Amino acid sequence: MSSPDESEPLNWTSVAALYAGLLLGLGGLLYWGDYRNAAWLALLGTGGGLTAYGRVLANRGATQTARRWKWAAGLVYGVFFLWAGTVLVRALLG
Repeated sequence: MSSPDESEPLNWTSVAALYAGLLLGLGGLLYWGDYRNAAWLALLGTGGGLTAYGRVLANRGATQTARRWKWAAGLVYGVFFLWAGTVLVRALLG
C-alpha cells in the first residue's frame, strides 16, 4: 500500500540541498574527529538515498528493481539501529 504523495515526483532542489547539508555535516564531523557520529550520519544518508532512488524507480514503473533498492535501504537502516542500540545499551549498563 502506498501513501498518497508517493506518486509525486521528488523535488530535486530539496534533495540537493539536503545532501549538501549532509556532506557539510559529515565533513565537519570528520574534521573534528567525531568518527562514530560521522559513520552514523553516513549510514542515515545512505539509507535515505537508497530509499529515494527506490521511489524514483517505482515512479518509473520498475517496481521489482525499486523493491531491491528499498530492501537495501532497510538493511542500511537496520545496521544503523542495531549499532545505535548496542551503543545505547552499553551506555545504560555502565
